[in-house]
Amino acid sequence: MPDLHGWITQQIDGVELVARRATADLGTVLNQIEYQDDAVTADEQHIMDHDPAAVLRRCEADRRILNRHRLNPDAYWADAAMCEGCGTEGEMDYAVTDNLNDCPELLDLAYAHGITDDILATLDRPQEGERPEPGPGLGIPDVIAQSFASFWLGTRLVEPSPKEKAIKILGPELKKIPGYVPADQEQP
Repeated sequence: MPDLHGWITQQIDGVELVARRATADLGTVLNQIEYQDDAVTADEQHIMDHDPAAVLRRCEADRRILNRHRLNPDAYWADAAMCEGCGTEGEMDYAVTDNLNDCPELLDLAYAHGITDDILATLDRPQEGERPEPGPGLGIPDVIAQSFASFWLGTRLVEPSPKEKAIKILGPELKKIPGYVPADQEQP
């Protein structure tokens, strides 16, 4: 099952599909109504009242809200499931919404698309991220320990060359190619 964000996206996709089909039907209905002296049917009135172009604009507005209220790609550790659109608060930048499924904006959108408590209970919940491995003996991640060391000691790590990086990344795939000779074993 998708999370709340995914469920809303599915609902919008369905509404858009119907609205696009109804766009073609609207012209037919309006032409029929023009030439009829009979009363308008409930279906015809509904199509006239809910112009497909207006429905498509609402779907686009909903997608814009979804684009802002999504999993924060820059969040880490326990905040990995936080809503980016709700942001953070306080001196410690605590997540306003710890879990994307608890985002008030998304819950309002979901309500407009017919979510029930039963459906909400079956949706997946984004999970907290995993903590990086702590650095050597300091209980903090390596990257932070390295950053402190470079600042206080005035040293910087020696970065590998682009060639070395490429070989490290591509090496396993290159070894599968018949006749490939690793760069460190090249013949003179």
